[in-house]
Amino acid sequence: MGFPAEKLEGVYRNHIDEVYRFLEQMHKGHYKIYNLCSERSYDKSKFHDRVVRYAFEDHAPPKIALIQPFCEDVHKWLSQDPRNVAVVHCKAGKGRTGTMVCCYLLYSGQKATADEALKFYGTERTYDEKGVTIPSQRRYVEYYAALVRSGLQYSATKLHVRELLLSPPPTLNGAQCTLELSATQLDPPFKTSLGSQEVRKAASCVRVPVAHCTPLRGDVRLELHWKPKMMRRDKLFHFWINTFFVAAAVGAVRVPPPDDSPNLETFKLTLNKWQLDDAHKDKQHKLYSSDFKVELIVQKQPSSSTFSGHCGRAPSPQYSSSSSGSEPDTETDGHWDSGETPPSPHLETCAPEALEVPEALAPCAPEALAAPGAKLPKVCSDHAIADSVTAARPRLSLGDVRASWRGFTKFSDNRKKKHRDDS
Repeated sequence: MGFPAEKLEGVYRNHIDEVYRFLEQMHKGHYKIYNLCSERSYDKSKFHDRVVRYAFEDHAPPKIALIQPFCEDVHKWLSQDPRNVAVVHCKAGKGRTGTMVCCYLLYSGQKATADEALKFYGTERTYDEKGVTIPSQRRYVEYYAALVRSGLQYSATKLHVRELLLSPPPTLNGAQCTLELSATQLDPPFKTSLGSQEVRKAASCVRVPVAHCTPLRGDVRLELHWKPKMMRRDKLFHFWINTFFVAAAVGAVRVPPPDDSPNLETFKLTLNKWQLDDAHKDKQHKLYSSDFKVELIVQKQPSSSTFSGHCGRAPSPQYSSSSSGSEPDTETDGHWDSGETPPSPHLETCAPEALEVPEALAPCAPEALAAPGAKLPKVCSDHAIADSVTAARPRLSLGDVRASWRGFTKFSDNRKKKHRDDS
């Protein structure tokens, strides 16, 4: 059901008075309403206080821990009396509602698989059989199906991302740009930037290495942006995962660990364009080719680790069958195009012994920070810093540049005027 709205919104949605009239007429004393909207609510007394909330954001999946209590609540209510009905709604009554209804169909044993539940809901709820269409919401139905089917006991698992690979790269108008990967964790809530990679023309595969092994647990949203030079940043796509299911190889596969952390379990999650939120809307393949995919490489942290900060480490070796076609951003990565793993003996790793750091976020390598007056190292980019530049030298701001240009223009105009006067 759509949201029971009031005033002008009630013209194009279910008006709250009409909803009340219908429920009282058809199911008087035997209905209970489940509100899934996090963005709004209404007076519960209108429906005799038989309204409960299992709220989560629009266009997003629910927290995995929210699904089981919802299913138990619905089942308990329906079991009390054969005349009882459960009324589930979000805003439009489609995506979020469908996600939770499909999970209940699995919980109650009415459907055996996630695919069966999703198809049934799509057929019964819509004319075009497009019920739950957001990839991450469908993924969470599959997660819950795995819980019901296997009897797994859910517990949040700590993972950290090693790298993200895109193959083939999106069609970004042939422009040179930087891809930026970020992660948002729901509980406890925080958002962090994971890494970035400059992409050049004619790249066959793009690898976004992660510079910090930030631990993530539970429900996590991974988001990729692109930023052309001298232009604002734009979002490409995002997707939600739950770390417990990735580590349990639900939708993911276990792969050999890299050399710098041989004792950590490593997993690869491969998603095609139809499994990525926002990218799945590209029906004409204008931005993403039909065979576009991303590969997310993650590692499971030891349960005994107290690591909660950032740990510097070398870039991960490639797990994709095709080598990266993007330009390297450090000199040690010069052989990436040939598929060779860059040597990195001088950098710290994310091995278990390196994970014991204070609870507060700690810098990667305090001793590596440049002291005042110390020379900055060269970097391999279009903005290379010369050896002669020192850390103590101030940089010109945009205002300084503009002021210098105005001074030069004024000086030039004065010379021209003087020349005309002399002639």
